[in-house]
Amino acid sequence: MSLIQMRLFSQALNMFTPVNVILPQPRDAHRELQPLPTLYLLHGMGDDATAWMRKSCVERYALEHGVAVVMPDGGLSCYENMAHGGAYRDYICDELPLTMRKTFPLSAQREQNFIAGCSMGGFGALKLGLARPELWSKIGCFSAAHFEYRPDSPRNQAMLRRVYGDRLDEYEARIAADAQSVNAGSLPLSIWHCCGTEDALRDNALQSRVFFEGMEAGAIAYRFEMLPGRHDWALWDAAARRFLETLELNPTEVQLF
Repeated sequence: MSLIQMRLFSQALNMFTPVNVILPQPRDAHRELQPLPTLYLLHGMGDDATAWMRKSCVERYALEHGVAVVMPDGGLSCYENMAHGGAYRDYICDELPLTMRKTFPLSAQREQNFIAGCSMGGFGALKLGLARPELWSKIGCFSAAHFEYRPDSPRNQAMLRRVYGDRLDEYEARIAADAQSVNAGSLPLSIWHCCGTEDALRDNALQSRVFFEGMEAGAIAYRFEMLPGRHDWALWDAAARRFLETLELNPTEVQLF
């Protein structure tokens, strides 16, 4: 198993930005490893590209399932092209996957690419996955909803203004429209959505559940699970492990470490 800590220059962001990559390796260095299925894993508010490595067992889970994990830094962007800040949507969707595949042995097949995240990252994974269904075949949304959580604190309200300006309602309407468009399309997309029984955002997540389960049968396969726990890393660690299980990957015959 390799852990690569790198900084790349992003044209979309016009700056260097950190990315962490977990890469399973063959035990036999002479054996060629086939392009790996890849999970793009997004952090939540207040964290950074190191969060999943520091606070979860995702490295062990990645090895068990033979999947590479790409963990970019999203700052406080909500993974959006910010009204007053960087173009993080363009970076995650249009630039990062191409750069990663040029650098590491990662699969370009849609069926082997997935996106997930917790809290702000769960919101980001859900909206980016719906906006660009040609990139990822499965979405993992942990402790989030398809609409933005509106915190009471002035600091967090100021953050939302930096991200969305005065157009937050338009962005939320776009996510709902994207979901309807994907569901009416031809690309099958799976969404695994979870929340904690004592999570502060439980009501938000349940409202999203009503929205997705209320759609007509179509290309989206939506599944919701309530897990015991709060809005914290104990829950997100369990969620990451469960999401990887739902992918039903068949690890390569090459012995990995």
